[in-house]
Amino acid sequence: MDIEQCKQAEMVPLVQYILRSIRFIVVGDQAEMNDSVGSNRSDKESYELLFIMSGTEQGKCYLQGPGRYFTIDRKISNCSYYQVRFETRGYDAASGLLPDKQELVCSPFAKTMELLNELYGLRRASDELELFQRFVKFQELLLFLFHQNAPAIEEKGTDTVHQGIELSIRHIQQYYRELLTVEELASLAGIDRWKYTRLFKEATGQVPLQYLNEVRINQAKKWLASADDKLLDIALNAGFSNEYYFSRRFKQTVGISPGQYRRSRKGKLRIVAPYLEDFIVALDMEPIAQYRHEKWGKQDYLGLNEIPTFEENSDNLEELSYYKPDLILLVDRYEQQQYAQCRRISNTCILREQTNNWRTLLRNVADYFGREELANEAITNYDFKARSASQTLSHLMKGQSVAFLRISADQIIQYTEGGQAFVSTVLYGDVGLRSHSAVGVASKANRPGMFTLTVKDLHMLTADHLFITFDKWHSQEEGKERELLEMPEWRDLPAVRNNRVYEVDFLTWMNNGIISNSKKIDDILRSLA
Repeated sequence: MDIEQCKQAEMVPLVQYILRSIRFIVVGDQAEMNDSVGSNRSDKESYELLFIMSGTEQGKCYLQGPGRYFTIDRKISNCSYYQVRFETRGYDAASGLLPDKQELVCSPFAKTMELLNELYGLRRASDELELFQRFVKFQELLLFLFHQNAPAIEEKGTDTVHQGIELSIRHIQQYYRELLTVEELASLAGIDRWKYTRLFKEATGQVPLQYLNEVRINQAKKWLASADDKLLDIALNAGFSNEYYFSRRFKQTVGISPGQYRRSRKGKLRIVAPYLEDFIVALDMEPIAQYRHEKWGKQDYLGLNEIPTFEENSDNLEELSYYKPDLILLVDRYEQQQYAQCRRISNTCILREQTNNWRTLLRNVADYFGREELANEAITNYDFKARSASQTLSHLMKGQSVAFLRISADQIIQYTEGGQAFVSTVLYGDVGLRSHSAVGVASKANRPGMFTLTVKDLHMLTADHLFITFDKWHSQEEGKERELLEMPEWRDLPAVRNNRVYEVDFLTWMNNGIISNSKKIDDILRSLA
């Protein structure tokens, strides 16, 4: 037996469960003897499940087995019920998954009835395919019971409330297609209905039906991305009652329609996403238009040379209608008037979460388009690149300090360690360079790690290396921001005298995206290594 065969052998369950008979017993009647699907039961290994279908005990399930028979005659005497007999086979069958209790949880009971009815319909199976179908259906029934009656729930010392919530969460994840109610989930968890919703929200951040809807939407995303099934089929398979309701809930949750989501996965969605183009390109998509700033230009580092531009700083986004976008994706930085303009043009989604963490932002954007795997892969590759650069530079720099300056016509801003600025997180965080101590006063922007320098402050700027970029925002004439380079105070700096000043592209270093940050690392290595 080779290694692969050994692995497969180890994965085979040690205990097998073999169906022997299923009978439906009506009040006052006896089951038909020919309903049996097997015979010659071994008393040592035989078990019996009773599912009460009517009467005061309706919805109950009882398990009887070797050495643990209980008297339940009174409970079933005036009831109709299914009787399912089966055997266990294999090594140490007693240590299998069978719960060590008489009454079992089987919620939702509608699902139990569905499984039993299907299994009962196959009781007289004869050909090979039907026999196999019956075998699979019985295993599905047992799995349904095992999930809800796991021994861990009964162990002493465990947090039964927590275990109950976890059990109901797993139940939602497995049976999201079913009609689930909060009452059924609370009963399954063994928690009073009035407590259950609060405890569920504490555990998940959502109430049960919100969580159920999210599970259904996430399943629908997978099918939309991987198959060309009709929307109605996807809706029904995901647990929605009709296509209209599915489409409405999908758009409310995701921000775009199921059809648009499907096209986005195939690269056919027409997207405009100002300030987010970095993330769109990183997720292997291409916007139909890109923003351009009057002073800063466009993001040349993205290589979107053939993509038309629009003036994002004009306070008027009506011109986006010219590009006929399917979706406009915006960060939360605009006026209500501009949002209204975009909504008149096309579907508009707003990323409400304010964050300087580009990893979080990339994952949020990826979630809109079902490209979470691409986002995680890109982040993994970036982190590896940053670690490699940090190791390389730690040997070369040996304690030398680095400063970064943003120079405009009327001010100099130094970015230092400890700030949340896009430059600082890469230069001093990811790459791990030593920041030169701040020499100016706190920036008017009142942001940690940003300091405004005057020309008189420059003599204190003794960093071994300087990275600089030029901001044209305040320049009244061409090249005004570069006049600092001709001043004696600048030329007298140690880094300038030692030819250790490195000019970098403004938008590459001022943007906070995975591509721009990766190119920052390239610039740092090119300059210092």
